[in-house]
Amino acid sequence: MTITVNANSDQADLPKASRTNELNDLLNFAPPPRHAELEALRQAARDRLHEQTLPTPRDEDWRFTDLSVLRARSFQAPIAPLNPEIVAEVRHLLCERSFPTVAQIVLIDGYFCGELSRVNAAGVELLPPSLPAIAPPEVFSDLNTAMLADRVCLRLTGSLPEPVEVFFVSSRQQQSVVSPRLSVEVAAHSQVSLIERFLSLTGDQQFTNSVTEFSLGVSARLRHVRIQHQSPTAIHIGCTAVCQAQDSDYEGHAIDLGGCLSRHNWQVQIQGSGSQTILKGLAIAMDSQIMDTHSAVFFNAPHSGSEQIHKCILGDRAHGIFNGRVVVPQVAQLTDASQLNRTLLLSDKARVDTKPQLEIVADNVKCSHGATVSQLAAEDIFYLRSRGLDERQARDLLVKAFALEQLVAIEPDPLRQEIEEALLAKLH
Repeated sequence: MTITVNANSDQADLPKASRTNELNDLLNFAPPPRHAELEALRQAARDRLHEQTLPTPRDEDWRFTDLSVLRARSFQAPIAPLNPEIVAEVRHLLCERSFPTVAQIVLIDGYFCGELSRVNAAGVELLPPSLPAIAPPEVFSDLNTAMLADRVCLRLTGSLPEPVEVFFVSSRQQQSVVSPRLSVEVAAHSQVSLIERFLSLTGDQQFTNSVTEFSLGVSARLRHVRIQHQSPTAIHIGCTAVCQAQDSDYEGHAIDLGGCLSRHNWQVQIQGSGSQTILKGLAIAMDSQIMDTHSAVFFNAPHSGSEQIHKCILGDRAHGIFNGRVVVPQVAQLTDASQLNRTLLLSDKARVDTKPQLEIVADNVKCSHGATVSQLAAEDIFYLRSRGLDERQARDLLVKAFALEQLVAIEPDPLRQEIEEALLAKLH
């Protein structure tokens, strides 16, 4: 059975009932839940979706993001989960990763794969799929919940010597809607690292609609790296929701490389005083890719701070979008927040829409925001060529230098080197 979501080019002019039917069409492809505990979550989300529609350019948060590729895509009912041939192919794919990890979690097409996962280390506990949801109420987050096949819930405690690595793998044997869900509770006073990887087997044309949730306890510290490197034909919409208790630290690094359409919603709720948040993003888009990052940091307590730097590297006919919000209500006095978006255009036909945004009510704060758009300077290329580099080497060196600020803090070193190699491979 195949249904094509309405591909009308002017969706904003469709009546609400027609646009609601688009969501119903997608819900027809929901796989059966793996755990009975998920059914109540799914039904509550379905009820909320009755009042929602797929976004159009008339929705402020989506006015620069073209969803026509999603609307025109044909989807099919999912095949049986964890097909042995796919599991074997994913096993081979994972063998290429070489740095040590304290635990490894693997989800294939949204299903937890125990055969390829390692969850037996001290400080890493696999919980029942019943942690409270903290993702913001938004149409794609609700769609993820309504279509949940599985949910991985972790509790991390202590000071873990090595990162936890989570693989979300999309298979090539189906054009389906995949809704992976990861919920992580970081215990008070713990210091942990977690790496998320979104990967595709060759030819993947899935729509991956992911949600990851982090709840940080008092004085907890989480270093989080999120790498989206799916197939160029995949559609990826992801949400990262973070809730921080008092004196907690969250450091997030988001690297976006793949997909014909990719959007990452970063939502941080600072609930306790003395908390610190660092957000660093790097989006690299070529051909006709659309790379969208929307972030929001909500300060709900005083004496806290955030720093955000997001960079885009855009070539060919690629389109980059950035919208960052920092919300500081009256209760959040003595907030220190900064936000910067920098874009490097490698082509005259590449474009970016950027909107750094401060919403401040408190009167005793230090907040700043800014955006820059630039191209490679001819004099810089000339200088490097005069030192013996050819034009390609000169351009590669300048682009790598632009991206380095976003990569230098990523650990472990083999992971950072892998990202640098992927960056250069994409330029060519």
